[in-house]
This record gives sequence, structure tokens and C-alpha cells, in this order.
Amino acid sequence: FAITMRGRQIHLLSLFILSIVGIRPRYYDGSSVSFDDLANKGRPDYPDVFLPEAGIRPSVGAIRWDAWNQYEGKYDPISFYTQKVMSPQPWQFRLPFFAQSLSSSNVSFNGDVQSVMDVEILYANHSGIDYWAFDTYCAFGANCATSSSFCKQYCTQTSKNYCPRKPTYALDLFLSSKYVNKMHFSLIMLGSPACDPNMQDMYIRYMKNAQFQTVMGGRPLLYLFQFDDQEAQACGSGWSGSRKVFDAFRAKVQKAGLKNPYIVLMDFDIALTKSHAVELGFDAISSYALPGGTKAGSPFSQLHSNAMAYWTQSAATNFPMVPIAPTGWDPRPRAQNPPPFVNEGPEHFNQATGDEIQDLLIDAVTWTCKNAQKAQAQTILVYAWNESSENGACLIPNLGNSTLYVEALSSVLPMQCPK
Repeated sequence: FAITMRGRQIHLLSLFILSIVGIRPRYYDGSSVSFDDLANKGRPDYPDVFLPEAGIRPSVGAIRWDAWNQYEGKYDPISFYTQKVMSPQPWQFRLPFFAQSLSSSNVSFNGDVQSVMDVEILYANHSGIDYWAFDTYCAFGANCATSSSFCKQYCTQTSKNYCPRKPTYALDLFLSSKYVNKMHFSLIMLGSPACDPNMQDMYIRYMKNAQFQTVMGGRPLLYLFQFDDQEAQACGSGWSGSRKVFDAFRAKVQKAGLKNPYIVLMDFDIALTKSHAVELGFDAISSYALPGGTKAGSPFSQLHSNAMAYWTQSAATNFPMVPIAPTGWDPRPRAQNPPPFVNEGPEHFNQATGDEIQDLLIDAVTWTCKNAQKAQAQTILVYAWNESSENGACLIPNLGNSTLYVEALSSVLPMQCPK
């Protein structure tokens, strides 16, 4: 079948791209572009400013959830579940471009390859997004072994049995890529491990990298997700103790020669997120995604409306916020074959067209520019780049849609604040 975009048809090839060799991204009209073209593409950088003016633009990031790797000859424990939930034929078209369909009930992938990451960077740069926000998990030994009480709490309470062996494989490949200077990056800290001194030292090492995303005059941009009462208890014996832990972390960052980090708390309930952000002394609030829809599938226009309502309602709290721009929500693969670390139902939104993704980002940039006092960091976070088992319309080129979404965004990003 085909999707219509701005009057053109994009045919969805269910088995598009079976390997990295010979891939040529396609434009809407069917013409192809070489990776030399992508590698040589330049685009204007964005200024690190406090308030937008005509000709200035917000930065745009996209969330990365990297569970697409193999470890010691077999799937990493979390990628094992990804392979399981994405193997049924109805979901194979959502697999990233480097995956293979082996049969109607089996797929194969390994994103822990430098050439794959190089191509991802070029695609992301071509789309016009500025940075990736990497989900940052603990590394576990076999059978969820860990010496960290924080990591243990995470895999037993926060996200049961979420025990990757090599969670930073994609970030490591990104930083070793010859194209690393084409993208910035940030981190999404997860749960009580954000309070672990060893994890904090790792964050600081990453923040020292020249490609680390900053806002508000050079402040490193960090997000925290999956942090509620039980995580606060594990972190600092409650919210006030957790505030002291994060205050000490800020001091450690500045002692390392960096500016005070701009820390954004992510959660789904706006009022509760603000309350917790105030208790922690954080700088802003946001959300990781916007779940919803119906079992039959709600139109993407409803998700777009929900996003705009979220922005407005967050701004009404009179607390700084980062707009979330969700390109989809469709966890049906996980509902059909539930992994142990999350419980999600079949409710979903229908897959967006390229036009709809463009319109979402245009509205996000316009709103961020016009509400600079609320969105003071002047950045937007897109859900998501590659969380394909939960989001039915990830930006990463996939087996079904090919380069539909990166091409759609490349037509509107970078977008300056309206005059």
C-alpha cells in the first residue's frame, strides 16, 4: 500500500533494506541520494540563547532507546525481548533499516556495528534534528548481577528484569564515528541509578565531550525519567534526601569545570511532575511520551492535539518545561508478547503520514518560540528515534516506510522562529 505526502505517493515496501550494503535513501519523488551527499551535507548550527528572536531557532532532539544489539554472539537480554516482540509479521515493517526478515515469524538484527551507526548519524543529520537523547541504563552481569544497590532496585522494582549487558553500545559507537561532529547528544538518566556515584561519574565524562548538548548559555542538558516515590526512597531515603543527592551532583559537575546542568524531570502526570521537580530542585519538566489511543486505533490528529494540550497545560503550571513531540504511540507488539519489564495494552494511535509529522514539528517549533518564557531552554524533544516496539512511527528509516520520516523532517527542519 502507499502513503500520500504532499500529493506524492510513498510505497511501503515490507522488506525494504535487508542489509547495510548498497542502501541509498530515497526522496519523495523516488530519486536516490548517495551517502556521500549526506556526509557532505551542512546545515546552520543553532545559537545557545536565552530567548528567541526572529531568525533564531530552538534545538530539536530525539529519544534513543537502544535495544537492538547482540552480545557475545547472542541477543543482549533486552534485545532478546525486542527480537521476540518484533518477529510476528504484522510488526516487521517497523524494524530499523539494518534488520532482516527471515520468515513470517522471525527476524534478525544487530545495531552494534560502526557502519550502522555512521548511517544513522547521516540520516538524523539529514532530517534536521540536532541531538539524540540516549536512554542511559546500568550495565549488568549475567542473571542481572550487579554490585550497585541502585541498579538492583531498578531491575527489581522500577523495571523488572531490565538488565542489559551492554547498554551504552550505541552511544559508544556514536562517539567513535567519523561523523560524530554532525550531531550533538544528551542523556536520559533512569530511576535511582541516577544517584549512584559511579553512574554520575559516567555522566560527567560524557558531559565533557564537545558534542554534548547544552542550553541556556552552555548548561549541559540532562533528563531524568522513571523517578517516583520508591526511587526517591532508594536514592536519598525520600524526596528531601534525594534533593541533597542531586545538589551534590550539580556541585560535582561544576567542580569538573562544567556549568550547572539543566535537569529536566520527565513523567506523565503534569502536576505531579512539577511537584517532584520542585522537591528535587530541578530546572524544568517534560514527558517521555504521550500514551493513549484506542484498541481500534485513534487518528494521529488526536495525538497531535494531545501534544498541544500537554504543552499548554505544562506552561500553565508556571514552571519551565520542554515540549515533547510524539510521532506515535503503538505498543501492540509488546501487548501481544509482553516483556517482563513493562505492561502495556493494545491502545494505540494510527500511524502518521509524512505530512502529519511535518505539521507536528512545525507546531512544536512555533509554540516553543512563542512561549519562550515557559520553554526557556528553547529545545524540543521528539519521541522517538528508534523505540519501534512502542512507537509505530519512529523516525529511523525502517523496512516498511523507508526514509519517509527523515525526508519529511528534512523539508521543515531546521526551522527558525517566525518573524
